[in-house]
This record gives sequence, structure tokens and C-alpha cells, in this order.
Amino acid sequence: MPGPTYIVLSTRYDEVVTPYTSEFLNGSNAQNVLLQDKCANDTNAHVGIAFDPVMIKFVLNSLDIWGPYWPIDCANPLG
Repeated sequence: MPGPTYIVLSTRYDEVVTPYTSEFLNGSNAQNVLLQDKCANDTNAHVGIAFDPVMIKFVLNSLDIWGPYWPIDCANPLG
């Protein structure tokens, strides 16, 4: 029976978890996403990412089993 799927959204500017790549998970059931690979101008760091509109939309999309968690309009994520 397959287990859960994990999605990690990390930020290059994390000042708490260093290096930021240590946030990523290994395994076939893990999807790692670097925020700046999707929204290059988003410079939120560790605390700010919790309030980031792109992150909020990412979480909402990730909880929707019927839709993809990306793409997100970086300029107007909550549109």
C-alpha cells in the first residue's frame, strides 16, 4: 500500500535552515520545490515564507487533490 506524498517548498534565502538544500527530502514520494526556481523575484526567508502569498497559494493548491500545485501567478498569486 503506497504511503503519503511529501511536498517541500524551500527558499534560497532561509537564514535558519542552512544550507537551504538540507530542507529537501529524498525518496520517490518526495517532491522538492525551490521557491526561486518558480518565482525568481520572491526573496522571502524562513519566517516570511509563512506569510508569503505564493506560499499560501502553493499550500492551497497542494491540498487540492484534483489540481496541480503549480503553476502559480507570481505577480498575483491569490488573484
